[in-house]
Amino acid sequence: MNNPLVSVITPCFNDGKYLLECIKSVNNSNYKNIEHIIIDDGSTDKNTCRILDTLDTSYIHLIRTKNQGVCKARNQAIKESTGKYLLPLDGDDIISDKYISLAVKELEDDNSISLVSTDYKLFGKKNKTINLEPYSLERLLGHNLFTNTSMYRREDFDKSRGYNLNMKDGLEDWDFWINILKNGGKVKYINGINFFYRIKNKNLSRNAKISNIETFALLRQQIWRNHQEIFSNNFLNPLETTEYLQIINSKEYKLGKILLKPIRKILNRN
Repeated sequence: MNNPLVSVITPCFNDGKYLLECIKSVNNSNYKNIEHIIIDDGSTDKNTCRILDTLDTSYIHLIRTKNQGVCKARNQAIKESTGKYLLPLDGDDIISDKYISLAVKELEDDNSISLVSTDYKLFGKKNKTINLEPYSLERLLGHNLFTNTSMYRREDFDKSRGYNLNMKDGLEDWDFWINILKNGGKVKYINGINFFYRIKNKNLSRNAKISNIETFALLRQQIWRNHQEIFSNNFLNPLETTEYLQIINSKEYKLGKILLKPIRKILNRN
């Protein structure tokens, strides 16, 4: 039985400091039928440009464009890919050597599975393991459940509009997951840590923009606009919303609970 081709899609914008680690993790995969497509989204950093100039394009498909943003870059790279399965992988992140083979097996064994994801580990400025929550569409409408580096079927991308260009400022992966799962399809989680997400200085991170409350609120509103019918047909539990979870997971909220605990004990006695 022939192993199906997997397209690993890596947008790169000034990621030269980390790009070779990303490439090495793909090359070290125990699954060998891979095409690695790197799209340089108009990098201006000299080190990044130098590294890109020296890549071995006999096994890496390199696309170079002017800066157009991650949504357009990812969509363009996917449209030039030929794999049956797609795995986005940003240029500063890495995967385990078994992630691709495990994900492919799940997709090959069950045609009803639309997406395969995994627990992952933060590294760099933070060191923390993230365990994924159980999936339901209702929960996904409230907050993003998966890492961007989750594997899905090329045919599902082709049926969708791809990564929505109106999400260019962030949360585009969350919006995309809703798009490909809105009509059903199962989600499968692989055991173990198979993805490593690099945490950089805030001023170097794309996530710094969406950490702004006003920007995040506008992006959340855009997700609702993109999927109004889905939101109207599914119950959105307020306790599952990103905004609520951010509050209860905040240091301020946890400190408040600690400070109020003695008072609650006294009140409960009365």
